[in-house]
Amino acid sequence: MNLASASPIKTKTLTTCSLCGLTTLHPLLNDNGDVFCCPSCREVAALLAESPVVEQNQAQVPERSEEVILTLGGMWCSSCAWLVSENLKRTKGVVSAEVSFIQQQANITFDSSITNHQSLKKRVRTLGYQATLPNEKPRDEEESFFTRLLIGGVMVLHDMIVGGGIYVRELMGWATPETAWLVHFFQIMMLVSSLPVLILLGLPILRAGFASLLRGQPNIHTLIMIGTFSAFGLSVRNLILGHGGLYFDTATMLIFLVSIGRWLEMQAHKSSNKAVSRLLKQIPDQAMVVTNGQDSVVNVAELKPGMRVRVRPGERFPVDGLIAIGEGDVDESLLTGEPMPVTRHEGDKVQAGTINLDGSFEVIATAVGASTTAGQIGRLLHEALWARSPLERMVDKLSAWMTPLALALAAIAFLIWYSIGGLETGMLVALSVLLIACPCALGLATPLTLWLSLERAAESGVILRSTSALERLAKVERIFFDKTGTLSQLPMKVLEIKEERGKKKEFLEVVASVENESEHPLAKAIVEYAKAQNIELVKPISFKVLPALGIVGQLPVTNYQSPIHIGSARLMSAEGLSMSTEISQQAEAWKVAGRIVVYAGWEGQVTGILALGETIRAEAKETVLQLQSRGFELCVLTGDEASAGARWQKALGIPVSAGLSPDEKMKRLSENSAMVGDGINDGPARSGLQ
Repeated sequence: MNLASASPIKTKTLTTCSLCGLTTLHPLLNDNGDVFCCPSCREVAALLAESPVVEQNQAQVPERSEEVILTLGGMWCSSCAWLVSENLKRTKGVVSAEVSFIQQQANITFDSSITNHQSLKKRVRTLGYQATLPNEKPRDEEESFFTRLLIGGVMVLHDMIVGGGIYVRELMGWATPETAWLVHFFQIMMLVSSLPVLILLGLPILRAGFASLLRGQPNIHTLIMIGTFSAFGLSVRNLILGHGGLYFDTATMLIFLVSIGRWLEMQAHKSSNKAVSRLLKQIPDQAMVVTNGQDSVVNVAELKPGMRVRVRPGERFPVDGLIAIGEGDVDESLLTGEPMPVTRHEGDKVQAGTINLDGSFEVIATAVGASTTAGQIGRLLHEALWARSPLERMVDKLSAWMTPLALALAAIAFLIWYSIGGLETGMLVALSVLLIACPCALGLATPLTLWLSLERAAESGVILRSTSALERLAKVERIFFDKTGTLSQLPMKVLEIKEERGKKKEFLEVVASVENESEHPLAKAIVEYAKAQNIELVKPISFKVLPALGIVGQLPVTNYQSPIHIGSARLMSAEGLSMSTEISQQAEAWKVAGRIVVYAGWEGQVTGILALGETIRAEAKETVLQLQSRGFELCVLTGDEASAGARWQKALGIPVSAGLSPDEKMKRLSENSAMVGDGINDGPARSGLQ
């Protein structure tokens, strides 16, 4: 044989995926010639190319630049954040400074050859705010504020009692020259007790008002600052001169009431943050990253788009992504509100926080961390907690022109009364104008009412995307309900059983015994129903999950030696189990009615089926009746089939529009209407409150 003339042996070479880094014998190419190991990697790469990550422009950043994130405290409003930001930007060595009032953080880039972490921290603290470095434990601002509020409350109570006694003395005609020294002593005591209130509670208001003036946008804090500190200054002057009215109690009480409003804001923010945190906690802290060698466990914060993540049965997906390998049922109720698990295959999208029920997946990450659907929802809800409502913005606009108007009127009053009664009279009248012009009720009632409403809503499990929803809610005339999880009750319940051999109890015993080994929500519903019927369960001698199809098991019972298959119609067909016409027709009827059908069979045939569905909430009918009695027009919007919608319409007694997608639900909304739903898929409709 002539070896030289023999055909060369073709060998496959290993190539590396340009996205996830895994080797592949069957590479796929895109139009640019990039190599990928699977269609999902190629599709993810295309998605990332459409929205590339914007990298920071380093051209103007010094070579010795560093970044630090300071945790801030003591910021009263967005004006405080602006004040901190502007001062940091004007600090020598600082390249950029972004201060978030929502996150209570300052992200600073600086030249390490000019300044350092500690200097920046001291810079913020000189403004009167707290600042802590990443390696330091931040002070509990809520606890600190509550302590200051308690001290201020005691001092305010002292001023009110003493001031009340002095006023009663004057009104009742008990004033005598012999007791004047005692009155003067108590007036000095009022001055002493008002100082802690101004220092502990008044300085934040002073900073907020001053920051607003610097911005050229005076607001409520500006007016409260001018009114309270003018009253205090006038009182000190009159106390020194020995004549004129004292307003220590007025100034301290106003500051105390505003501080109570701030405390309620903090409580509402805390309650709402807990609700948002519960959502974000659904995203795992760690993930299993697939590599060429051994799989490694990493923190979710270290994940990047394009990485390949392994998700085992029972685990939550840590990223949004596309399935590269695997098939199984996924519980997406966290995001959609729908109780029925959905089957996901290769190439399908999955989202962070949802639960892998029975499959084993490898997922190519398209979004991680805050970029995931759940992360974006959490961020939007968090930002909404501090979003100002139209009413609050209107109040700020009102304050913006009221402040210069009040100052102008005070100046005019001073000039007029100075020419009539002298300097003292002019000052008294001018300061009186300032005090009267201070919209105390407006400044207190507006944010207080809105934040109390937010807190009450959060305690009831309702997160408002913005305080403006409260104002629009008062104009609502029509209310649309989502059905699943809103008017219906979860989890799913067994509603009916159809058994071929007339032995319903034995059928349920067999099915529930096998399902007792499964973690699937439908399996749990069947087991719960069997236990309610006082049926004793038998432990299977074998059990296996068939992803996206169902389960197969075997019982140590003489009458049931063959494998028992429970799951979908596809499983019955795949295992060659025959199905009677009666069973098939009943299953179709249940499906048309919007119920979930679970098939069970052994010994070559489908033995029976179970219908699972939602039940009406106990309080649903009463709620509907109450809303109707108040004159609201009600309607249910659902994605169920028309026949299921008709059944729910009969049960609830209100119109039901069935077969609707989230976009179609949105289109049904009209002016002065509201949408009520529990799933995040209803978010667009709920935000469409008009």
